[in-house]
Amino acid sequence: MKKEEKAKLIYTPPTPQNTIIAFDLHDVIVKYDYRAIVKTFFKHDKKLKFFIALLNPFFWKDVIKLKLQKAVPEQFIIQLGKKYKRLTPYIPLGIKIANCQNPDPRMIELLKQLKNQGYTLHLFSNIGATILQDLKQKFPDIIAYFDNVTIPSQENGYTRKPYQHAFEHYLAKHVKKDEQVIFIDDKKRNIKMAEKVGIIGIRFCSPRQLKSEFRKLAIIQ
Repeated sequence: MKKEEKAKLIYTPPTPQNTIIAFDLHDVIVKYDYRAIVKTFFKHDKKLKFFIALLNPFFWKDVIKLKLQKAVPEQFIIQLGKKYKRLTPYIPLGIKIANCQNPDPRMIELLKQLKNQGYTLHLFSNIGATILQDLKQKFPDIIAYFDNVTIPSQENGYTRKPYQHAFEHYLAKHVKKDEQVIFIDDKKRNIKMAEKVGIIGIRFCSPRQLKSEFRKLAIIQ
């Protein structure tokens, strides 16, 4: 288990009026369901043709190129699916597999508690717009907890964490000057970059640990 980290010092005591709480999605609010991923793939009636399509060496060259560019999962699914016509029919399968997620009931309960207390909640994720639309249909009640969703998309050039301009863009577009942001993410590099631009970071280890940090900050009792 990851070592718990102390919440960062906040100079303004957090209240629903002056504080936005922003969450990452994967490995914080939802977890991958690997059994569902395998089941979804092997239930597909044209999986053999899919394997044959993957034998194209130019496909793997593009995979490596996107990997080096630190592309988000949606870019792999959409861009490669559109470029290689044999893979185009499998774009919906890729989206479905990407959303083989299980929400953590403890985190959903915490989101509900924060909303009931009047906090503004934001989702700040690298999920991608197309995958998000599918996830909204699958878990509409979860997405409804968030007052704002910031994600990479074709429109913003797939601006993503942990790059500094992704955080600066988020602050400029969605946060007022008199508001502070507490950002929860499981990746250390994302937390470090958030803190670099003035966002208060809490590295997520578990729902229990996060609640403990929130109690220290008097966000919850």
